[in-house]
Amino acid sequence: MKTIIATLLLLAATAAGFGQAASAAAQPVNVRIDSEAEQLARGYAAAFASITHTPVYLIHSRDDTTTVLVSIRSVRAVDGVLVVQDEKNLTYVLNPRDVVMITDAPPKKDN
Repeated sequence: MKTIIATLLLLAATAAGFGQAASAAAQPVNVRIDSEAEQLARGYAAAFASITHTPVYLIHSRDDTTTVLVSIRSVRAVDGVLVVQDEKNLTYVLNPRDVVMITDAPPKKDN
């Protein structure tokens, strides 16, 4: 008698396990992994928010050309890019991989 009850319990547990596995497999699972550019953009935006002195400078380098953006008012991360706005309300959309630094220290002038 005990073996019959144990067998029935085993069968019931097995059937319940298969039922759950089938229903779980029918639902899609979405996994999102942030790219390096997205992580960099969020990091630069967070760093900008922590700078309290003004003006803020953003040094950007691409194709052996370095550009200094002066008096930055806002830096936002939008997916994998940085949206930067200066005091003249000009908006720049930058690849965060090309940003060298965001700082409140004036850049040194080359002689």
